[in-house]
Amino acid sequence: MQEKFTPYLEKQFANRAIAEQYLVPKDNILYKFKNLDPLSEDSHQPVKGLIHKYDNRALIKVSYRCASHCQFCTRIRQIGTNEGDLKFDEIQNIITYIKQHIEITDVILSGGDPFFSPKQTLAILEELETIENVKVIRIGTRLPVHNPKSFESAVIKKVLNKVAEIQQKKPLFILINFEHPDELTPETIQVIKQLKQTGATLFSQTVFLKGINNNSNTLKRLFENLFWNGVLPYYIYRCDSVKGLEHFVCDMNEEIEIMTELRKRLSGLAYPTYIVDVEGTGKIPIPLSFWSDTDISQCKDFTDKQIRL
Repeated sequence: MQEKFTPYLEKQFANRAIAEQYLVPKDNILYKFKNLDPLSEDSHQPVKGLIHKYDNRALIKVSYRCASHCQFCTRIRQIGTNEGDLKFDEIQNIITYIKQHIEITDVILSGGDPFFSPKQTLAILEELETIENVKVIRIGTRLPVHNPKSFESAVIKKVLNKVAEIQQKKPLFILINFEHPDELTPETIQVIKQLKQTGATLFSQTVFLKGINNNSNTLKRLFENLFWNGVLPYYIYRCDSVKGLEHFVCDMNEEIEIMTELRKRLSGLAYPTYIVDVEGTGKIPIPLSFWSDTDISQCKDFTDKQIRL
């Protein structure tokens, strides 16, 4: 699959920490992981585009398209293809499923990037807005990092107007993926201000990336600057064990020490939950060094299944 970058992002490639998230020499990858879908998303897809892995929440893959292709993406097997494009009847199949499963109260729009497929996102939001059992809507995006200028487009402004309407009726959260403090450029910060004007609550998500952000000072600067700009750090993930992502995976003991140090240095509101999305079921918090004799080689998932890490 050919990598895709926006002109804005290519200008940022002078910064090594940003460039290495996208430009990974294939001969540098040691293919130790065997699975392209270790989180078993494909086996929890009752209809095209919908992942229903947890009883009370569901994830909609609006498309497989993004403005640029992060090489650490857990959906690297799909991103950049047109196979995930949702047609009108496929959106209706998703909506029908959600209406029929009233246990679903929390719906996440993901992909790909929902803001990169704004027409489909707008159509989905207009439907979710009316579903009584859907109490909360989340939108995940990295477009403010990939191409902040796109938020000037008329169709994205329509989506943001819809976001502003919905959040008057039910909570709507926008989760932006940031990996390094240098991604918080003036252009991206301006988009953050634009998103805040909708009334949506803004959170961030981050992935530990070897050689890029596995440093306590780097992450402190990232989380503080997000906090100061009105974005609450939500999750920092251990990089998923997806085939082809080996290059990015850090030593878990190092991650634990970094997060322990940050817990001492950051406000609670600026400190994200450190988790591993296990190959079983669940996003499991990883214990810090405040506790001794912890076996981090395994854990139990949400179903009490023992998972080797």
